[in-house]
Amino acid sequence: MTNQDANMFKQLFTRREIYLFFIMSLLFFICINGYDAFLASYMVQHNIPPEIIGLIMGATGLATVLLRFPLSVVSGTLHNRKIFIQLSLILPMIMWPIAYIHTNDITLYIAKTSSGIASATWVLYNIMFIRYFSKHEAPAAVALLALASPVGVFLGNTLCGIIVQNFPPNLGFLIPSIAALAALLISLFLKEHIETPVKSRLEDCFKSAWGQLTDRTIWLVGILCAIVLLVPFATRDTLTPIYMLKLGNKGILIAALSNLHLLFYALAVALCSAFFYPRLGLVKTAVMGSLLQAIAALGIPMTQNYVAIFAFQALAGFSFGMAFAVMMSLSVVNTTPEEQTARMGLFQTIYSTGMFWGPVLMGVMLKYFSMQAGYMLIAALSCIAALLIALAARLVQQRTPRYPIEIGAEKRA
Repeated sequence: MTNQDANMFKQLFTRREIYLFFIMSLLFFICINGYDAFLASYMVQHNIPPEIIGLIMGATGLATVLLRFPLSVVSGTLHNRKIFIQLSLILPMIMWPIAYIHTNDITLYIAKTSSGIASATWVLYNIMFIRYFSKHEAPAAVALLALASPVGVFLGNTLCGIIVQNFPPNLGFLIPSIAALAALLISLFLKEHIETPVKSRLEDCFKSAWGQLTDRTIWLVGILCAIVLLVPFATRDTLTPIYMLKLGNKGILIAALSNLHLLFYALAVALCSAFFYPRLGLVKTAVMGSLLQAIAALGIPMTQNYVAIFAFQALAGFSFGMAFAVMMSLSVVNTTPEEQTARMGLFQTIYSTGMFWGPVLMGVMLKYFSMQAGYMLIAALSCIAALLIALAARLVQQRTPRYPIEIGAEKRA
């Protein structure tokens, strides 16, 4: 980090609203991911059928897919993102305590869906946060907010792991609810920068959205990213906790595995721009990441040695970081500033399908085949992604940027 970057981060942290917004973002990730590392194994212990487990684990992803893109368009049109953030936090705040009081497959599905509705608003957090800053501060602001995801998930895993290890496991259901309540309270002290309303804003937004919906490159990159994202939701959050439960472990050890994946994911993302991209390029980095994902998926069910399992889990996190970072980079190559918001909203919607299909596919595999077959399917999908990445990169490089009708507020920002 340069001295200029360091000074900029120092300046950012001198502002009260930055502290509050960052803390709210940490609580947001605790809310939507807090109990995920333990939920699949909890449901296995309570004899919920595998296919239902898959549907419940995928409920967050399904809600995110359905809501993220239209929510980004509508909230921008109404010039009010804060109210959508607040409304979304109320749902998990209410539904997780209901799941705690009356624990069954229906209440768990509704609670996970409420987390998905909240998750769909993350794009609004990003846009609202950036509006606090000038143009030259925006990159540092984005980098700062990106820290909220790994730190928040780490805190959520640790808190729930301690509860699962030492108390009735379903007591951990209250963690997402408490986090949502705290985030909602903090939001009351935050002001949103409201753009000056622009005539024909709704028409312009829909034209921009349609331009992206008819662009085949974002669909191909998004689908490949969905496969990449499918892997951790199928393994780290679904199969691997169940596998560890069968080996006689719960609580802290499962939390440690999930946090290890998170740590090596963050490490790989940090190394991509500084190390992998200059030496390998985007395509080779993504291909290597996808192939390593396949190796990690095949390795975990082949051993009962904890050291080996932790090593494969670290490899899984690192390889996911390599592949996912490239997909994120490809999504904005050859794009104009005017189309980036709609393009990113659509891209996030497409790749979020992996959050749904990963657990659902694993539920089917557990029901009709075996856990090993589930890991093998994940490995096969990773290999298919590796084969298609070069095609996606070539299409992106050949893409001609589209210039939708200029949106006044975005142009002046």
